[in-house]
Amino acid sequence: MSDMASAVEAREITLSRPALKTLGEVPGLGYGALSLLARIAPPDAPSDRAALLDGLASLQGPWASLVPALLDPHRTVTLLFGDGATSLMGRYLWADADGRGPGFRADVDPDAMHFSGPLSVDEVWLSCLDVTRAGGMAEAEPLQMTFDLEQFWATVTLLDAYRMALLRRRLSRQGGDPAGVSSAGLAEAWKAGLTSIDPGWSVSLFAMLRPDLVPEGFESRVSAVIGRMDGSGILTVLPGDPGDPLGDVYIFREGLDRLCQATIQGAMQIGLSVERLAAPRDVELTSFGGWRTPGGFWLADLSLVPIRGTGTVTVTLLGRSPLAALIEGAVGGHAGVGADGDPEATPAPAAPDGPYTLDALIDALRALPATGA
Repeated sequence: MSDMASAVEAREITLSRPALKTLGEVPGLGYGALSLLARIAPPDAPSDRAALLDGLASLQGPWASLVPALLDPHRTVTLLFGDGATSLMGRYLWADADGRGPGFRADVDPDAMHFSGPLSVDEVWLSCLDVTRAGGMAEAEPLQMTFDLEQFWATVTLLDAYRMALLRRRLSRQGGDPAGVSSAGLAEAWKAGLTSIDPGWSVSLFAMLRPDLVPEGFESRVSAVIGRMDGSGILTVLPGDPGDPLGDVYIFREGLDRLCQATIQGAMQIGLSVERLAAPRDVELTSFGGWRTPGGFWLADLSLVPIRGTGTVTVTLLGRSPLAALIEGAVGGHAGVGADGDPEATPAPAAPDGPYTLDALIDALRALPATGA
């Protein structure tokens, strides 16, 4: 554990959604571009100012940084994991862009937000390495496939549809693997991925990782997108008979077949997103996800696709060393080492000012009229 975390006992606090709703009554108080509060709807219940003041009054020492980290975070990390049996999402917040100060894990449920900490970037980096289990993965021969954005969404839908078809065969006690995927199976897989969220399934994983890139109305055109991939060396389309409710059937080739077989043999799915507010209107985004298999990590890097934009996505097969280096570079990694072998001193983060300090927020809440704004 880091020196910061060992000096201050780790703890958890909970703030109810009605308590947090009170923040919307403070005149002139907004949320930063990366704030979780700007991304969740307020509850229908009345606000609870007393509960919020009680919660804020308990914040001492490094925990005072929770207020700016929640309202105006300058660095966030989101970690997704799913293996079909277990799923998790970890959100981590820092008030400063470089993660020098204390960080906090935030978990959201329908009734409250739960915070734990304080945490250092080192601890979150080690958690990411632990979840990916990069050390136990083999080195891999490089392999790449490049898709435009719609082809990428169609491909992850294919993977889910194939897995669903395989599970049906197992439930009906049929041997062997499915010959391919049908048009009807594609539409079902896409819909399920967006309505039954589970990071252990491919559509859900990438929709959670980059919700701004989810194409609208894709269910109705996913088959057409895949049809344009026929003959590309990635898959082959077998036209269905007229009147056949299953429609066309898609047969995987080359790298896509390897990826599909890897993902149905107990692969873990992992997503990582790091946002850093370098300037008031400049957000640096690193986001990638993929499938951890014994033979390597299949990485889909979405970092270069602009928010609500278009672009290409490359799926690459990586070994353990490149994956570990990628995670360290994205999250921040451990502190540097000086020429004398001792850890380099890390400059302290700049203290937050304005309405995002703990004292300023408590004063503003106490100044509210009794009936609220």
